[in-house]
Amino acid sequence: MKKAVVTHNFGATYQEGFVSQVDPKNHRVKVKIPTLEDFETAWLPFFTINAGGNQFYGLPDVGELVAMILDARGEGGYVLGSIYNSEDPTPVTDSEMWLHKFKNGTEISHNRKTGDVIVKTSGTVTVTAAQAVVNAPTEINGDTVINGSLHATGAITSATEVSAPSVKQGSVSLGSHVHTGVESGNKTSGTPKA
Repeated sequence: MKKAVVTHNFGATYQEGFVSQVDPKNHRVKVKIPTLEDFETAWLPFFTINAGGNQFYGLPDVGELVAMILDARGEGGYVLGSIYNSEDPTPVTDSEMWLHKFKNGTEISHNRKTGDVIVKTSGTVTVTAAQAVVNAPTEINGDTVINGSLHATGAITSATEVSAPSVKQGSVSLGSHVHTGVESGNKTSGTPKA
């Protein structure tokens, strides 16, 4: 059974403090409040945009500045979110940008003005789906491995050497086919055969 949050305590206060402990299993944090002589709160739920059928998970780091609402006794409440400050300044200064930046350097960004979406990471990007469709001219800068068949409905061109164990036109192999009606001189041989 879901536990409702009591909202009729009119003695609640707004406070700011630094995360001192993190509970990843229950999405909770403890916070030390400098203005209250570094009083450490009990475990408080950290606000998230979704927690039901749609879910979002993300916790602050220890030492991160956060805002919270506490009851009059400082025993209950919840953390509203993190606050940018001189130690943790905003990563961008453009109001058209949406950015999710991680401590390890990974970034996912969207520019509302240009429509650009950019993913930067030093790790592996894995997409698992029933089918992936890209409706755009596509450029790949790097080695590419295809573990499966490649089907093309348009022309395939190459500006460099193409290497393959076998190349076929229909049932005729480029490397192992034979010709019929071969004669000396400059006459044309018969059609190639497999």
